[in-house]
This record gives sequence, structure tokens and C-alpha cells, in this order.
Amino acid sequence: MKNVLFKIIIILLFLPAITLGVDRYAYILNTMGETISKINLTTGIVNNDILTIGSDVDSYPNQIIVRDSLAYVVASGTDEIQIINLNTETTIGFINTGASTNPFWMVFLDSQYVYVTLMLANSIAKVDIINGIVVDEIPTVTSPAGIAIYNYKLYVVCSGYDFDTYTYNPSVLAVYDVNDHSMITAFDVGLNAQYAAVDAAGGVHVVATGDYFTTFGEIFIIDGNTEVMVDNFSIGGSPGQISIGPDNVAYLAAAGWTKDGYIFSYNALTGEVYHDSSDPIEVDLNCMTVVTYQDSTIFTGSFTDHINIIDSAGNYRESYAVGDSPIHTAFNYIPGDADGDFNVNIIDVIYIINWKYKNGPKTPGARWRANVNADDDYNILDIVYLINALYKEGPAPKVGPDWIF
Repeated sequence: MKNVLFKIIIILLFLPAITLGVDRYAYILNTMGETISKINLTTGIVNNDILTIGSDVDSYPNQIIVRDSLAYVVASGTDEIQIINLNTETTIGFINTGASTNPFWMVFLDSQYVYVTLMLANSIAKVDIINGIVVDEIPTVTSPAGIAIYNYKLYVVCSGYDFDTYTYNPSVLAVYDVNDHSMITAFDVGLNAQYAAVDAAGGVHVVATGDYFTTFGEIFIIDGNTEVMVDNFSIGGSPGQISIGPDNVAYLAAAGWTKDGYIFSYNALTGEVYHDSSDPIEVDLNCMTVVTYQDSTIFTGSFTDHINIIDSAGNYRESYAVGDSPIHTAFNYIPGDADGDFNVNIIDVIYIINWKYKNGPKTPGARWRANVNADDDYNILDIVYLINALYKEGPAPKVGPDWIF
């Protein structure tokens, strides 16, 4: 198999092919401004407030996800998911999740369905984004916030916050089967847990923020393959959003209210803490968001209305003035661009072959870029599909599930 594949590659190198390429963009969600800003990472040009978020005022957007040429935004205040065409920078639809449901965070199952937590409804909605409807609603524990997906399972972070009494109750990580939505198990995960992320080995990381005054930040790690809690440690402060980079370092946005903003970090695979509340990475005042990029740089956003890019040591790379109160960031990509150079060509075919069959480079940072036929696996079919697209006028690479490992 390996020899045959490489003989094919040698032949293809001498044949004409198409190349797909685009500039690199970061899309910034501004929660107080209720807009999106766009940073061209190739040219450095910033376009602010390119589009308004929400079908009405007070949309209070939380999260943005980019899928090929579309962006999806969760707007808590107007109880909806907004769908945006990034090519035309126009809204093409809203999906309402129900009055006073307060959608908070979402995750894609595949090209048709997303799951979104409904914080005030104490449930999770399964949403058909193609037909624009909620197809199922799954009851869960009090105040679900963050959500992640791995190995056909949903991991729902239920903060336990009681909006009637304004009190913090113990948080729970509830695990559901995506096939029948039955609860598999649940874990106690500290106080005021809000966010989760999955590492390259299938570890589910949960951030417990604490109550900001007497109980402080903790990390809980559950093995998504065995459903066993494998680690729990204190990191201090009041961390919120978590992002795990391609270098397997986890970064936490940890606010900072008086002088500086803070980023905490640790090794996602070993639990070794690099920066906690006693030795944080200092960034701009009140850091509310942290998102890692494919080159392992970190995009931080603060209420000084700037996006600052830092490296893992905390050194500043770039700074961009954006809209009012950036709360989340997402990046564009091209399906089929396995090596992440923002071009789709024969190099991507070689990359996938090396990764799958030659013990080559690690899994692509945006995993679904290499799942070019949009099924639920990475294999020879993706290689054949990409070759057909480049050399035989076959269909373009598709957007596959983003949770496959």
C-alpha cells in the first residue's frame, strides 16, 4: 500500500493540478459591541464591525465558530444561533432556541447538527443547522455552560449556578451518548465550572472558576476513553475560557481586574503547571478570552478592546485594536489543507500519507481539514478524494466532523 501510494505521488508531481489558496483571517466576536471584527493575518489589516450580531439589541454573543465559508455565533440575549456567510459578510439566517433559554456554548457533531447548551432552560438543544430547527432537547443538570464532544459522547459542564438565589452550587460534568442521548456518567468538578476542551489523547479538561472570593480555580481531567477522572489540581485565580494548542499546552483566560490581565498554562497531557495564579503570563487588563492558533501562538482578548497575540513564553507578537469587548476568536481554513499552509495541493496529499502510513507529522491542528470526504474517519479514501479534486476535476474537499481523533 505505502509503495503504491508513493508511486502515484511521483506520477502526480509531473501532472498539472489546481491549487486552492486564501489569506489567513481571524474573526473576533465583540460581546459589548455586538459585532464581528476581521483581522487579515496575512496583511495585518483590521476591519472592525463588519457585521451586527443578533436579530435585536442586547444579543450578548458568547462564541463564534468558523466552518469553511460560514460562521456560527451563539447569542445568549436574543436566544439564537446566527449563521453568517463570510464571503459576502452577510447574515443568512437565525435559529431560535426558545424564549429565555440563554444559549451559551455549542459544538459541532457533523455538517448538519450542533449541540448547544441552554443555560436557563437547564438543557441541551440538538440543532439542525441546515433546516434551521431544534430537533431535540435533552434535560441536564443546573445551568449547563461549556460543552465538548469526543468519541461519540457529549461532555456538558453544568455550573450549578442558581439564577433565582444567586448562589453557587457544586458543578457537574455530565456525559451523554450522542446516539440516544442517555446519560452515561457524571463527575463532580468543583465550583462554578464553565468551560471544557479535549486534548490530543482524548482527555477532557474542565475549568472550575470558583466563586471569585473564597474558592479559586481548579482543573479536572477525565479520560474520554475510559470515563475515569485522571487528574485534578489547583491553578488559583478565577480562570474561564480554555484552549489547548497543537503543542498540547492548555491556556486559560484568567481575567485580572486592577492592573493586568492574566493567562495561566499547563501541559495538557502531563498536568505539569507552567503558569498559575502565583506566576501568570501578564497581558492586557481583564483578559476574557484565549484561543490558540495552528502555529501555537495564542490570541488573547481584553476589555481594552484589543486582540494581542503572544507566544508560549508570553512574549508579544502583534496587537490589534478591535471592537468593544472581544469575547471569542475563530479562524478561517480550507478543507483539505492538511499541512495548514492555506493552500490545497499535492503537498497536502503527501502530508496525509506521511501522517497515516509513514509515522510522519502529528495530526493536523484543525483535524477536519484532512477528513476531505467528510465521513467519520481518516484513511485512503481521503487521499483518493483529494487526488480526484486536484487532478481529475472531482468535487472539492468537504467540511467533516471536528471531533474525530
